[in-house]
Amino acid sequence: MIVASLGFFFVTATTFTSLGYVLYTMVAELGWSQASAGLSFSLLGLACGLSSPLPPLVMQWVGTRLTMFAGCLVLAAGFYIASVIESLGFFFIATALMGIGFSLVAPAPAVYLLATWFPRTSARMIGFYFMIGSSGGIAGPLIVGAIIGSTGSWRQHWMVMATASLALGVLCLVGIRDAVKVESAEQVTSASGARKAQASESPWTVREALRSPAFITLAFAMTVIQTVVTTAHSSLVAHVANLGVGAAAGAIAMSLLALAGTLAKGFTGALSERINPKSLLVVGLALQSIAMGLLCMATGVASAYTASILFGVGWGLSWLSAHVLLLRYFGAAIVGSMTAMATTVTTFAVLGPIVAGRVADVTGSFSPILLAQAVLLGVVTLSTALFLRAPARHEARSPSIAAAPASSSL
Repeated sequence: MIVASLGFFFVTATTFTSLGYVLYTMVAELGWSQASAGLSFSLLGLACGLSSPLPPLVMQWVGTRLTMFAGCLVLAAGFYIASVIESLGFFFIATALMGIGFSLVAPAPAVYLLATWFPRTSARMIGFYFMIGSSGGIAGPLIVGAIIGSTGSWRQHWMVMATASLALGVLCLVGIRDAVKVESAEQVTSASGARKAQASESPWTVREALRSPAFITLAFAMTVIQTVVTTAHSSLVAHVANLGVGAAAGAIAMSLLALAGTLAKGFTGALSERINPKSLLVVGLALQSIAMGLLCMATGVASAYTASILFGVGWGLSWLSAHVLLLRYFGAAIVGSMTAMATTVTTFAVLGPIVAGRVADVTGSFSPILLAQAVLLGVVTLSTALFLRAPARHEARSPSIAAAPASSSL
């Protein structure tokens, strides 16, 4: 449990949440454009997303222990290449390797392990696992700041991360064991769902649910949220540093965002049992819109930190409540498929850092893109409040058809 959780903590701390800090120093030294830096960040996200089907296949071939070990080796290779690069093309390769390594280490392999290690308490253990993994986003920027601040070299940072990846790989070899042998990829992908109570049949088919206005509205909101979050991770440090307060303040802002987001996700689940999740989603979207507007107008660290905290709270509220709504609207039987389709749509978020970088190159500031995102989030807030409704029963299959399997089983 400790080793698996450490893996998620490590990949979270060293990739998405801290790459923006390292890119800030690399761009200044190597003379790259902000658009190029944004593209490297997007490649990290794209490689991570496209490689997500890979872990179950590798686990079927060599087992979970060697899969996670291989992920650590891939991470080490990416970090090492990043430490010695001179050209932008090789850094693109490095970030792609980081994304693949992320997928092989977490979260799919560990979720399967926890579901089979702790069959009776897997939900609780998986909750602890994600909480520990999310805390990597809090620590990551601060760790990067400490390394670069003490050594004065972003290359040294990447070398330290490569060494740490190898050490994590050794820990995986020592501490990871399969309780149940992986026989198929489906066995892995269904592990997290196996811990839930047996799902009753949904009155919806996946195809019908995908065409429903409720799903379209939720998928649109989730895509905008993920786009803004991805863009914030890539540009927040540089934007705060451009206020004249230095990159260290940007790292603190990033950590505050991650801390607020982690805490918000922690209490949103309980809140959704007492408050309509749609209301939580709308409030979360509104807070993100306000935060982007405040960050656009920020002139010092106080306003930047406040905006980061507001955005983190809004992110946590909206992201988790959107998933709760998918479950309530379409039922547990197909919620896995609906979540997967919504997540697939959010892949468009990788365009955010590229556009933000291009805008910064042209205007000399990230403020225009922050303002545009504030307006976009405001539009999504209104559209969600006005148009999101629980899908009516008559939109789904007729009751007689929905009940057919149950009657035949009797």
